[in-house]
Amino acid sequence: MRYLLFPFSVLYAGIMRLRNKQFDNGSRPVSRFEKMVISVGNLSTGGTGKSPMIEYLIRLLSQKYALATVSRGYGRKTRGERIAGNEDSARTLGDEPFQFFRKFGDQIKVVVGEERALAIPHLLMDFPETEVLLLDDAYQHRKVARDLNIMLSDYSAPFYKDHVLPTGNLRESRSEAKRADVIVITKCPADIPNRKEIEESVRRYNSGAPIFFSRIKYGELRNAFGSGRVKQEVAAISAIAKPKPFYQHIEESFKLVEKFEYVDHYNFKSSDLDRILRKLNGKQLALITTEKDMVRLLPFAEHPLFKSFDLFYQPIEVEIENDAQFEKLLIESIEERKRELNL
Repeated sequence: MRYLLFPFSVLYAGIMRLRNKQFDNGSRPVSRFEKMVISVGNLSTGGTGKSPMIEYLIRLLSQKYALATVSRGYGRKTRGERIAGNEDSARTLGDEPFQFFRKFGDQIKVVVGEERALAIPHLLMDFPETEVLLLDDAYQHRKVARDLNIMLSDYSAPFYKDHVLPTGNLRESRSEAKRADVIVITKCPADIPNRKEIEESVRRYNSGAPIFFSRIKYGELRNAFGSGRVKQEVAAISAIAKPKPFYQHIEESFKLVEKFEYVDHYNFKSSDLDRILRKLNGKQLALITTEKDMVRLLPFAEHPLFKSFDLFYQPIEVEIENDAQFEKLLIESIEERKRELNL
């Protein structure tokens, strides 16, 4: 089947290559802003850890600079440009932007818009003091010029072993890794036995960008609606691109007896929770979900499912090897950009 799809991959890669050439030669317009613009994205279709990386950057930079995140707002039920406010939810912003706002809304601004080139002026009109813009999932969104292009690649599914859609999961060809200014290999194990092999493989497509390795750090489970304790038997609810590591982590501490799995960014409905309740009826267990899924489940706090079973969510953070070097690179890039703008 994979070989049958290969001609379509060649066609798709060709279209993306032409599109990139048009941006490179100026035949497609690019908007430039007098702010430091940092893009976080990937070549693949998802699951590389973009949201935890954005949160890492927020924690790192928000104490030094006036910061804003700019996202498409995938899966939201609204249209156009929108700056996050207290009346918003995952349905009005999208799950990831709402997660940023819910956790960091007192420290940063969060804006969403299908066209980031329009969302940014919308933000800057109200908040001209903004110094740094974090573009979420923007590696392919070339309509906005960026000063630092951070590309993520999953340790277990590296871009250099993948193929372009629909044969594989790449949005564009491996050669486009050359556009990255920084490459981060994400979700690494504690010990990386093939570090040299990874670096050599990356260097075939990008000879100069610094390469960093990161891993996921799991925090303590938190109760979404109450204060109950986690039972030994649990069921998992997930709607993320790659839930396997989430399940594996749960199974390190609990007996995972049921999995309720949905597509990435799924907008839960009351009927979904009704089915879960029927499936679990009479069992003594707790529910565990991801933090991204939790923000989409918040509107259902009064649903009978969550009156019968405690819902816990799993916070995660990114840890980067050589984090001091990574921070130095970021700060120097921002300060250089500020000098260019005479700020």
